[in-house]
Amino acid sequence: DRRPEVELMMAVWTPGSYLVREYERQVENLTVSDDGGRALTAVKPAKNRWRIATAGAATVTVRYRVYGREMTVRNNWVEAGFAMLNGAPTFITLAERTARPHEVTIVPPPAWQGSATPLMPLAGRAYSYRAEDFDTLVDSPIIVGNPVVRSFEVDGRAHHLVLEGDPSLFDADRAAADVKKIVEAGRGVMGRFDYPHYFFLNMVTESGGGLEHKNAFLTMSSRFTTRTRRAYVNWLNLVGHEYFHNWNIKRLRPIELGPFDYEGENYTKSLWVGEGFTDYYGALLVRRAGLQTEAEYFDELSNAIEQVQMRPGRNVQPVDMASFDAWIKQYRPDE
Repeated sequence: DRRPEVELMMAVWTPGSYLVREYERQVENLTVSDDGGRALTAVKPAKNRWRIATAGAATVTVRYRVYGREMTVRNNWVEAGFAMLNGAPTFITLAERTARPHEVTIVPPPAWQGSATPLMPLAGRAYSYRAEDFDTLVDSPIIVGNPVVRSFEVDGRAHHLVLEGDPSLFDADRAAADVKKIVEAGRGVMGRFDYPHYFFLNMVTESGGGLEHKNAFLTMSSRFTTRTRRAYVNWLNLVGHEYFHNWNIKRLRPIELGPFDYEGENYTKSLWVGEGFTDYYGALLVRRAGLQTEAEYFDELSNAIEQVQMRPGRNVQPVDMASFDAWIKQYRPDE
């Protein structure tokens, strides 16, 4: 509609990781041009916003660089062998929150032969995907490189275990077979699958952590994960936890957690349900899948109880206010 100016926005946090992380600080060299290649002016009215004077142009092109060297499930990592991209720290969008589709096209180096993401692929276009709205774009990690992929079906739904990093010592076949058992146990609890497909994205990078998404999760593990019983069971429990989130918190969720305000805190007193129930059922799925002995399950449950009992804060703050204050306490622990 050739409006005289447009305003762009970048998320300052990512859903599932409750801390304002100021992703806009990682944006550099932002430039804007019109459909004829003429440079346009962009000014920052706020820390995470850019206002562009369009001079009546029908389209504008925005180019920018993003820092990508933080190996966490909430950020980006790019190196010679692969790239791991998350939506919130990568994409700038229009500030107005009208639902609109977003298309993503990846241009990988010649040596990279694959990509994996829960985004819907565009037919006939390699490395091209479509998100129905910005929420979906933010909620869909992208892995590019030469990932090891193992796929299976449950109830006609495709599931993909994706390993990237250094998976040479990771038993992909065993892991995929066991992840399938966890999926079947989850169906036994919740009764149905509401996703079109599901991606188990696991970075084999000697890091840790996991983050849930609606149709995927992103986790990190060691290359030796499948080499020892304890490490493997711990990883399966992480899988169970993050996978169960596709129901609890991504679909069955506190009303405050969606549609999201990406520019500030989204307070809720119900994280103890969203995370606590998921922790309980995540471990139970592994046990019900037959991947953990009764003794191992009760040992883990005992350790969880001990962790709670050893924290004096349980006598100071109720769980609903601990949920509310997660934004200022969860990722900044002290004694």
